[in-house]
This record gives sequence, C-alpha cells and structure tokens, in this order.
Amino acid sequence: MHYLTLVFTLTVTSFLFCYNFSSARHHLLYFYTALTKPDGFSGPVFSAVGVCEDRRISRYSNEEQTWKRDCLDAEIWRNTKEPRDPRDWFLHQVNALANCTNSICDGLHTLQRRVGCEVEKCPDGSVIHVNAFDEYGYDGEQFIAFNSATMQWIEKTPKAKETRMKWNNQRVRRQVLQMVLKNCMNWISTFNDSYDLFLLHIAASPVLHMFASVAPRDQSKQILTCLATGFYPKLIEMNITLNNITLQPFSSSEVRPNDDQTFQIRTSVKIHRDEKRGYECRVLQSNRTYTTSWGKYDHITSQKLILFAVLLIMLLIYKGINGEFILIKGIKCHISRCVALDLM
Repeated sequence: MHYLTLVFTLTVTSFLFCYNFSSARHHLLYFYTALTKPDGFSGPVFSAVGVCEDRRISRYSNEEQTWKRDCLDAEIWRNTKEPRDPRDWFLHQVNALANCTNSICDGLHTLQRRVGCEVEKCPDGSVIHVNAFDEYGYDGEQFIAFNSATMQWIEKTPKAKETRMKWNNQRVRRQVLQMVLKNCMNWISTFNDSYDLFLLHIAASPVLHMFASVAPRDQSKQILTCLATGFYPKLIEMNITLNNITLQPFSSSEVRPNDDQTFQIRTSVKIHRDEKRGYECRVLQSNRTYTTSWGKYDHITSQKLILFAVLLIMLLIYKGINGEFILIKGIKCHISRCVALDLM
C-alpha cells in the first residue's frame, strides 16, 4: 500500500475513534541554520538541533561534524534519525542564494530549515497524523516549502522560483525526503511508550504565586496577578476566580520558557483595592489541578514587605541592652545563623 494511502487510512480510523474524546499533540522537529561568512565574521556558520516536546534532544557538532545526543536519557531517542543533509550542502545553498563568489560574500545572509512532524495522541495511545513538513526561510522570510501530499516544492516568494524548479526535478532528493517524513511518523507513532519514561525524568509541577500592584491611573483598583513557574510539559490552563467564579483576564503572558527548560505563565485581573478575600488561582496541568489563595497577608505590597524585612533584620542584630549594632565584617551567613550569633 502506498505510504500516503496508509497515512490517510490511519488518520480516518484514528479520527473516528478519537471523536468526542480529548487528545494531546506531540512533535519531533529539526532546525537548521546556515550563514554566509562576510569579512570580519568569526562565529559559527552552521548549527542544527533536534527538538521533541519543546526540549532539545540532539545537536550537530561542528567540531566532530556529526550529530550528538544530549538529552537526559538518550536511550529514549535511540530510534530517531536526524535528516542527513550534509553541512556543506547547506553552506553551498546559502552562498548560492547570496551570490557569493569563492566563498566571499557581501554581507551576512541566513538560510533556515524546519523539518519534522506533529501528531495527535488519542486516549487509547494511538496517534493520527496531523502534519508533516519541510520548510525553508531565507534572510528571515519564508522561502520554499514541501507539500507532503503532492510531493512537490512550493515557492513562498518569487525569489524561490528557480530553486523550486530545480528541487522538483531532483527525484532522488524528493524520495529521500519522503523517507525522512516516513521515519518521523514511524518513530512518533511509538512515542506513547517513550513519553511516559521521558516524563519520569523531566516532568515538573507548577509553583504558584499571587501578588498585587496598584493599577495605573486608578488608585481604587489593584492588578492581581497569578504566576505559575517551573512546570513541564508546557500545556497548561490558568484562571483566577472569585468565590469559584472565573474572572476575565486583564492581561496574560501566555506560556514562556525559563532558562532551565521549564516554563512559566502569568495572568492578571483588575480588582477593587479593598477586596482581599475569596480570590484563587487555579492551574490545570497534566490532568492535575493546583490552587493557591489570595490570603489575608497576600495584599501586602512589595514595598511594605521590603520595609518589614529591613526592620526585622535591624531588630535581630540590635543589641537592646547597650544600644549597639553588631558589625560582622567579611562574613556572609544565613539569617538563622546570624540570629543565633546575635543571641549568644
């Protein structure tokens, strides 16, 4: 059976089963970047990374000129295969597009590629094919993309017309690309088993914080904000409620990455300045609900907290009998140890 026919059959079957049931999406992507090298440029001219579920699983080593696995458990990804287009092929393409001669280029130009697949997971663990793609960008603009249904390249800009004609005549290259997308689908279809093992290593629950600030241009209002941070995976739902009634957000940051490969999100609502009870932040992640309340001390502003902390520290180190301060020079210590020292 032809590959595309097989994919279509699996898609229809899975769709019928998943109808009226919740599903989850997963992806396996590879990103490539190739640069021209104008005079005075000393940085790397090529980079490539593999990403699954928004986490890097592999990278291309320019020193060793090979792919390196760098995930927490490389065993999970042992059956994935990075696209094998050579580094020199990308450099040749970007130099040709930039009209470089003898590797001498006028200015810095970039060629980027995104190739991979996205799938949707049904409750029973089966998956349906959502999308498979291979697309290129040149100097920050869409350039050319592969249509996996027709097995033809489509130009995204008139500048790509010559490239489209050339690549569509490369039958072997299109067959190789078809195999790449097929391998992506074959691997991602078994990702259900790997995903559970993957989450054992990197799953993290959100840490919730609520705080308020005075609303600009309206002293009678406050901006109440809920922050959830340190969670993974990134799929999450956040609401602020008053007496179990969901409030309309004043603003939302959407999900953003942290520097440790976890994520954060914040949502804010406008409230009356004197209202300090009944507010909750509710977060749904991985079928679990997390809540925190806007308690009776939460309305204290950050300025008051700073002032309170300063006064508390001064009180702890103050020598009440003689009216003297303890000066501890050259010592950095935890506050509990400093307090213990002061009491002796």
